[in-house]
Order: sequence, then C-alpha cells, then structure tokens
Amino acid sequence: MSRTIIATAILGLVIVAALALPASAAQANGNAAGKAAIDPQLKADLWDNHHQYRLEHFDLNVQRATSVIGILDKYGIDTAKPEATLATISGEREALDTALASQDREALKTINQELLSLWKQFAQEVKESIKDHYRGVKAEATATATDAGLTDDSQALSL
Repeated sequence: MSRTIIATAILGLVIVAALALPASAAQANGNAAGKAAIDPQLKADLWDNHHQYRLEHFDLNVQRATSVIGILDKYGIDTAKPEATLATISGEREALDTALASQDREALKTINQELLSLWKQFAQEVKESIKDHYRGVKAEATATATDAGLTDDSQALSL
C-alpha cells in the first residue's frame, strides 16, 4: 500500500514536470514566441473598434460643447473665447483620425495631450464667461441702484 502511494506520488511529479517544461521553455525564449501567437486579425479588429469608439467619443464631446455654447448664447453670455477653442478642438479630429488609422501610438499620445489641454481651456473659458456675465449684471444693477438713490446692495440686486 505504501509502495502504491509512493509510486503514485512519483508519477504525479513526473507528469507535473512534463507539463511545466514546455511552459518554462517558452518563457526562456522571451516575448518573441508570445508575440507570434497573437492573431494579426484580432489586433486589427481591436484597433478598428478603438478607432471607431474614439472618433464617436470625440464627436460626442464636440456636440456637448456646442450645446453648452448654445445655452450660454440663449442667456446672453459672451461665448467668443470658448467658441474659438472649440473650433481648434474640432480641427484636431482629422489628425486624430489619421493617427488612429495608422496605429501611430506616439502621434496618439501627442494628440491626446493637446486635446486634454484644449478641453481644460474650454471648460475654464466657459466658467470665466459665466462669471464675467454675472459680474456685469451685478455692476449694472449696482449702477442702476445708485442712479435711483438706493445705497443698500441687497436692494440694488432686487431691481
């Protein structure tokens, strides 16, 4: 009985070693074997999917920004600066499309950094436009109140 257990244990070790040997040999060959195993069509399909998604995401962001500008216009807020920045952002679409189509990772990295900076600039300009608008409204209300002889700011804002 003990011989059977020992023989089974040794046989199990031999099987495990036989299974592990090809895996360790593949690791010793480096990534060359791993890269060769990737199906080129799979890679192409994934890039195509990323390309499509990235452009759709870009277009959606531009559409949302255009809507924000429309809303600000509706309330009489000056949107010249955000509109100019949005035009610059929109102009980057072709470069983004080209970089995605050519699978140029360095160009994508550069374009993404530029777009991130431009979107931050757009958001800041929208905030500044809103603040400037309401500073003007407050100044106008204060001037009107002063002309009417009111001195309390709370009364001036209620006009």
